Amino acid sequence: MKHVAKALLLAALLPVAVMAQEKTQFIKGSWEEITARARKEHKPIFIDTYFEGCHACKDMEVKVFPRPEVKQYMEENYVNTGFDVFKEKFGMDLCVKYYMRGFPTYLVIAENGELINRGIGYQEPDRFLEFLQENVARNKAGKYLSGFSTDVVSQDPAFYKALFDKGSQGTDQAAVAAYLGETKDMTAETTFKVMLIAKELPAAYREYFIRNRAEYVNRFGEDLSNTILDRLLAKDLTVLSATYDKTVFDNFLQQQQQVYSTADWTYVRMYYAENYLYRKCKQAKTFLEFAVAHPDTNDNRVRYMSFYLGPDLSRDPSLKELYIRWAAPVLTKKSSLEVLQTLAYMCKDANKEQAKKYFTWALEKATAFGQNTDNLKKSLQELSI
Repeated sequence: MKHVAKALLLAALLPVAVMAQEKTQFIKGSWEEITARARKEHKPIFIDTYFEGCHACKDMEVKVFPRPEVKQYMEENYVNTGFDVFKEKFGMDLCVKYYMRGFPTYLVIAENGELINRGIGYQEPDRFLEFLQENVARNKAGKYLSGFSTDVVSQDPAFYKALFDKGSQGTDQAAVAAYLGETKDMTAETTFKVMLIAKELPAAYREYFIRNRAEYVNRFGEDLSNTILDRLLAKDLTVLSATYDKTVFDNFLQQQQQVYSTADWTYVRMYYAENYLYRKCKQAKTFLEFAVAHPDTNDNRVRYMSFYLGPDLSRDPSLKELYIRWAAPVLTKKSSLEVLQTLAYMCKDANKEQAKKYFTWALEKATAFGQNTDNLKKSLQELSI
């Protein structure tokens, strides 16, 4: 009877085959088979793109996708599949179509072929579940990244596609400039993707992009739009010398605030501060003082800057104190386990009450993730003595 039941289950899934791991929520099949199933079940498609040897991809496979709450939600609300971008041609086709250069990248596609959203990188189970839930809601509301066509086959020029060829030596910038000089629609899919690979945008494109950035975000998503924005901001900073002058930098900020929208200014200002004060001028203290004075909600910056600032923080207690002050209004119970643990141990001697808070939040997350919590419990006990 068990064999009969299993045969019936397999038959129900045909022509789509289950992936090698018997208990996974992911299935394999042609794009036609996957989309047919999505239409039949009236579910969006979740696509995981990855490659062998990608640590973040493996962490998602081992630590996140199998979590009971994640697996159940994906099974109930999505048709789930995945492609190795180096071993499967369709995986690379998706890279070309949706301009994917970092992995893992997740695509969420509606049953009608519209791109709902995309995500990138390792995400802890709670944040990944929020991502899944958000995109179910987007799908129900018919909220798509409509700048991309529903055809997953790239219709882009050869010089763009060549960027994804094995052994590519880079992009033909002369071809990029010629294409942008000829095209009339600055928000078309191919135009946008060519803008992504342009080392420098023509002045007309720069002005149009800044003025209409909200439209680009709505059409193509925030992460890709930020790729272009970051390149513009990096170009802005070239006018400043590597010798820090507070008056010059303050005047620069005042001028640039007139260029970028109010909605973008917090992001823009912190980009300038990190990449000019810290990276260009090597002024760690000045950067942290600026960050304390202009807090934002980007706990990811707090996370990765702890890595870059690590040696300085360990040598200079005053820098460590500034870093803790910067993090305090940014971190919440929803911040990543990594950053909560980092700040908890950093505060252990300097600020016990703050350390208790971060250790408590970290313990709650680690418990929810099914991770070993012995060290966190021990640290909390030590703080209570």
